[in-house]
Amino acid sequence: MLFSANGRKILVKVLDRYILRYFLGSLLAISLGIGILIVAINMVEELRSFIDNEVSIGQVLIYYFYFAGWILKSFLPVFVLLAALASIGILARRLEILAMKANGISLYRLAMPLLIFTLFLSLGHIAYNELLFPPGNKKRVEMKEFTIKKRSKTPQMTPRNVYRQVNKDLFFTIASYNIPKQEGKDIKIYRSTDNKLAELITAEKIQYTSQNWMLYSGVRRVFSDSSETFAVFDSLSAAYIEDKPSDFEKPLGKPEDMGYKELKYYIEVMKRTGGPYMRELVDLKFKISYPFASFIVILICVPIASNPRRGGIAFSFAAGAGIALFYFVCFKIVQSLGYNEKLSPDMSAWLINGIFLLVGLVILLRTRK
Repeated sequence: MLFSANGRKILVKVLDRYILRYFLGSLLAISLGIGILIVAINMVEELRSFIDNEVSIGQVLIYYFYFAGWILKSFLPVFVLLAALASIGILARRLEILAMKANGISLYRLAMPLLIFTLFLSLGHIAYNELLFPPGNKKRVEMKEFTIKKRSKTPQMTPRNVYRQVNKDLFFTIASYNIPKQEGKDIKIYRSTDNKLAELITAEKIQYTSQNWMLYSGVRRVFSDSSETFAVFDSLSAAYIEDKPSDFEKPLGKPEDMGYKELKYYIEVMKRTGGPYMRELVDLKFKISYPFASFIVILICVPIASNPRRGGIAFSFAAGAGIALFYFVCFKIVQSLGYNEKLSPDMSAWLINGIFLLVGLVILLRTRK
């Protein structure tokens, strides 16, 4: 035995730091390299808009600062995958993995620091998507719409033909709604009983007060089987409308780029108003499941990269990348099945993670230790 128990423990700790330092260096280099490549490709696509709309260099730099946040949110598991293949593959090619095994340190133990780190990285990815990413991404989308493409803010501030359902027997429409003033024009409220129109309220204006929504300058009609009554009013409370002024704001960007709480609230609004929400519900579940891809790809890539065969590191890199690419393609396929309601939102979000977790464990158990 080359080391005492205490010496062996110190050696393992040193190796943990060594492996993590090597992995983190690879992760940083790959993230920067691929991130710059993605930025360059996007810059070429947007170049004409920058020139035509006379966007300043400072505005371009600010835009790509926020764009970098979107890259991190979208591609972190890919960066982790490539960093694991590169760092572990190079260590194996230099026979350092073999030397570690020769001193009685199993592949399970060698993989432990990476597994623990990527587990916390996945949790950090979830926190980042919820706390840091949404405000920066909102500014990115606003810059793209109003600074780069020079689109008018007016349609965003005054949505038209707003439809909302309060419950199964009550809904209303607003011809136009002014977001800054928190008021709408030309509102119609329909209430039915047994699938028959029982009440119709029309008003020139609806406005949000400190208490609730109020209707102004309108007519209230009540229908029965044999008669109709109506009454003119100057003002009338509409406290039964639960929507807040912010609910009428059309979110910029894609719903999947919202934070978890923000998207969950958006889904609740859609449920309450009768709007479509299944796609957003699937995206909500993926906000938790997708970041854990960083942990799962480590289970797959470490065993492959640690045993380079005749093709060397290139073969290991290609094999691991192929498996992981298949993983992400399957991820997108089940996401589409969730959008189309072929799978439940929970099933579509966690099915591939569950399958590849088992695959990763099998590969790890079958690999030479």
